[in-house]
Amino acid sequence: MNNPTARTFILVASIVIILLFMHLLPTITVAGTEMRPVNILSDVIPEVGEKSAEEKPAEKPQSMLAKLKAEEKAEENPDGLTDEEVAEQQRRASRPVPKGLTPIVDYGNNAPGGMESFYKALRNRNSMHRPVRIAYYGDSFIESDILTCELRELLQAKLGGSGAGWIDCGRTTNSGRPTIKVQTSGFTSHSVMERKSFTSALQGLSQRYFTLSGPASLTLTGTTWKAHNANWSRAALYFKTNGGLTIKGMPNGQGGETFQPQASDEVQMASVSAQMNSVKWSITGGGSGDNFYCAVVEGLKGVTVDNLAMRGCSGLTLANIPEATLKSFAKARPYDLIVIQFGLNAAGPSSTDKSCNHYKGQMAKMIQLFKRCFPGTSILVVGVPDRGQRAAGGVQTMKGIELLLSYQQKLAQEEKVGFFSMFDAMGGRGSMGTFVKNGWAGKDYTHINMKGGNFLGKKLYDAIIFGADL
Repeated sequence: MNNPTARTFILVASIVIILLFMHLLPTITVAGTEMRPVNILSDVIPEVGEKSAEEKPAEKPQSMLAKLKAEEKAEENPDGLTDEEVAEQQRRASRPVPKGLTPIVDYGNNAPGGMESFYKALRNRNSMHRPVRIAYYGDSFIESDILTCELRELLQAKLGGSGAGWIDCGRTTNSGRPTIKVQTSGFTSHSVMERKSFTSALQGLSQRYFTLSGPASLTLTGTTWKAHNANWSRAALYFKTNGGLTIKGMPNGQGGETFQPQASDEVQMASVSAQMNSVKWSITGGGSGDNFYCAVVEGLKGVTVDNLAMRGCSGLTLANIPEATLKSFAKARPYDLIVIQFGLNAAGPSSTDKSCNHYKGQMAKMIQLFKRCFPGTSILVVGVPDRGQRAAGGVQTMKGIELLLSYQQKLAQEEKVGFFSMFDAMGGRGSMGTFVKNGWAGKDYTHINMKGGNFLGKKLYDAIIFGADL
């Protein structure tokens, strides 16, 4: 047959027949990988059980947490666990999540930074020589003890403990807290957000430090804002000194103890213990090398939650806290959980995959720093909350919020720490508009108030209690 057209037709027909017969072959697996079946009619004939493009309904948007859960894979049993411990963890992991609860996803699988060490501390709290401590970092979303005061109160009501935790020595944007009355004098405040008077090498755990402008005093008085705010059994002051200081701590404003600390590069602590509803600290002497960080009021047992809010912060500056200072704090004030809640100052309408991926990379360096300095401490990434933006159809979730949230989840997954979706806890897309209607947030569609904080504090509390199985 010398007709070129006929030869071409026979060749094409032969290929089609061969491909049709290949479609009938069973599934082939090569090196454990299942090969894709051959179907030359797949573009015009849907697979069995599949609808055509015109009939197929649009997929419902999954919550970010649901996407995250779908990607989870079972990992091998880590070394060092008994069979009983493994069985217990498997039992907790297999429990159904109660309706309405946004769970904490633990990517640690017993690795450093995972949630299990924190859960274990909660379960063993009565045998510890100190309270279980939580350091809660965030921006203006938690300023003035919003959200954290409800989380603290619920934990203390169930598990024991008292007091408002960490209090800055001098006046800051985080000073207006209804959970503690603060009277302070003689301290000058220096903050990472106030560049002119700030020296990065001197900062403490809260990205602040306070210098003396002469004799100084700090009086803390409990309030009845929450049931466990009014009284506590331990008060402490944290500082660094070159020597020459005289510090006096007076529970309930009377008697007390006098401390004359030696010069040291380490973070030091002066503390007094008694049943008290107020404490006064007075400081004399010292000089330019003395830096104060905070006062603390807490119980001897139970749970303490420290609010470490920094207005305008994206979280990236945490990586600039000196490693030696963090390690010193880890010895002077050990924590069982460090919460990292940022994003409102990092996401916006112009956010892109590139900018969010860069943010994730920088936050990873910060988490790695905290892992080195607090090796036995759990870390929980709290995803960015919803933020509203006015649009033609009304108030909608700001573009960039969900994109950043997905990268924050990936951050937690890659760094093997815990993750909690505040976005989902609020109600997902458009929930900030609902918060405003309920009177739980301001009309900037960005910041919650105490009512909104109580709602979200309860959500996080429920997630912690469920995760620890208490």
